[in-house]
Amino acid sequence: MKRKSNYLATILFFIYLALLIWIILFKLQFSIHDLDKIRSVNFIPFYYDKEIGVAFHLTEILENVLIFVPMGIYLQMLMPKVKLYVKIILIAGTSFLLETMQYVLAIGRSDITDVLTNTVGGLLGLAVYSMVVRLIGNREKANRMFSVLAGIVSVAVIGLLGVILYANR
Repeated sequence: MKRKSNYLATILFFIYLALLIWIILFKLQFSIHDLDKIRSVNFIPFYYDKEIGVAFHLTEILENVLIFVPMGIYLQMLMPKVKLYVKIILIAGTSFLLETMQYVLAIGRSDITDVLTNTVGGLLGLAVYSMVVRLIGNREKANRMFSVLAGIVSVAVIGLLGVILYANR
């Protein structure tokens, strides 16, 4: 049973990564031609243009945190013996790579704030997983619970995307 649930978690993790890349790099666009051709970098944490309201920035920060929570959970599930600092490096490195790719491909604004908030989200995912394992008292049950939850969310998101694709054809 352990191997089967690990296999499912691995598949769901790759689905999550594909969605993460599509959301961050391609901004949920179905055509590469619909992407803004922007190449800018902000190295000052939490520095924003004054033209955009505070509520927008708080929403963006929350979204950046939430989108990386699953990464922390998946890393805890799939790499239980790997040291915490390695998982943190993987989370921050993934975020940094995605931000760098936005700059290289000129398809977004690369921002240190995004790297920081994404990393916080991944750390939150690591913590949530650890707390659930402690509450349940069994790593295998926690893995099954997270796999079922991730499966349901993945099916719902893919179904929604299918509807959107169908409506925009």
